[in-house]
Formats: sequence, structure tokens, C-alpha cells
Amino acid sequence: MADEHEFMEAVKRGDAPVVADLLRSRPGLARFAGEHDKTGLHWAAETDHAEPARILLDAGADIEAVTSWGATPLDWAAVMGSVRVADLLLSRGARGFTLITAAALGMLEAVRATIESGADLRLQSRRGGGKSPDGEWPADSAHMRGDVLSDAMYSAARNGHASVVAYLLDAGAQIDAKGYFGATGLHWAAINGHSKAVDLLLARGASVTIRDARFDATPEDWAKEGGHMGIAAALAARRGIA
Repeated sequence: MADEHEFMEAVKRGDAPVVADLLRSRPGLARFAGEHDKTGLHWAAETDHAEPARILLDAGADIEAVTSWGATPLDWAAVMGSVRVADLLLSRGARGFTLITAAALGMLEAVRATIESGADLRLQSRRGGGKSPDGEWPADSAHMRGDVLSDAMYSAARNGHASVVAYLLDAGAQIDAKGYFGATGLHWAAINGHSKAVDLLLARGASVTIRDARFDATPEDWAKEGGHMGIAAALAARRGIA
């Protein structure tokens, strides 16, 4: 197990030479899956390390491998906002590109094209059927309710793509739609330090008092948890006049 641990740690830190050396001696590591069935390619997607991802794909990594909750590397890159790895995966033929994927990666033109095509948004939902590593999609989250438009907006807000958030709100997305942990897009934009997305959501009337389902915390609390005190101050000021 030492090689497997060393391999996964090298992928996580983006150490491409070590990843390549280990794959030369143990080619099977390209498809090795660890906890929650996460492969090296999933970890490269999570950390947006494109060169290790390229090495893994060239070594035969399964581009459609799924975690225990049903996420492929492309799905996971989208969740984490890992644009470089997502671009690589798409160039190598990864399947499952949806409205939510495009929104999470900030691809405004793809989002607009999907909406304006009149596509059935029910076919654009997340894969995995609501599963997650720890079962933290509440029943009233946009994902579990099948509200794909609002789920896409939440995903864009989480990763700080303000222009996509604005477009999806104009298209009818619900601004306080809940996502993972029952937190809104404002919660996630706040903890991740995405000030432009926070400013947009506040300007559009997002709730600053709503609490998530996991920690019973407000967006202001999340901003503080992320160390973004300027955002926390802006949220506190809005709370004072809410």
C-alpha cells in the first residue's frame, strides 16, 4: 500500500515527475481507486493539476471512472471549479457535459446555448442520483428537487462565476436555492472568497440570514470560516438593514 499512498499524494500535490516514475514501475496505478473509489484522475481534477492528469490519461486512466457517489473526473472537476483539468478531460472525450458542468466552470456561452436551445433541463441534472460521500444533499436542495436551473446557478456562485450567475437568475433560477450542506450560492461564494459573486447576489436580493442545514450558519459565518473578513463585513452590514 506504500506505493498507492505515495502515488495519490504525488497527484494531490501536482508532482508530475513522481507520478510518471511510479506509473512506469506500476502501470496499474493509473486505474487504482482509493477511499470512496476516488482515482488519481479524480484527485488531479480536485486539485486542478493538469500535467499529472495528462500523464494519467496517457497511462490508461479511466476517464469515466466513478466515485462511490457517482462522480466522474469531469463531474468532480466541475464541482471544484478546476477549469484546466476540465478542459483537458473534455479534449480527451469525457462524456456528461451538462448545463451544471458549464455553469460550474464559468462557460457562459455554453450555458446560454443550452438555455436558448430549449433543451429539456431534466436531462441536464447531476449524475449520482443525489448520492454524496456523506449524504449531505438535503431534500429541499435544488438538486434533490430537480430544479436544474437553480442548481446550475448555485454551482456558478460557488465557483465565483458572477456573469453566469446573473444570466441564470435572469433565466429564472431561484437566488436562495440550496446546494450541498443545504447552503446557498451566497454561502459558498462567501467561504470561497468570491467577492464579485457575493456583490451580485446581494444586489439581487439574496438572503443574508438564511442558515445552512449542516452547520446552522449564515453566509456571514461562512465568510468568517473562510477567512474573508471583508466579505463578512459586507454581509454583516447588509444584515443590519435586512
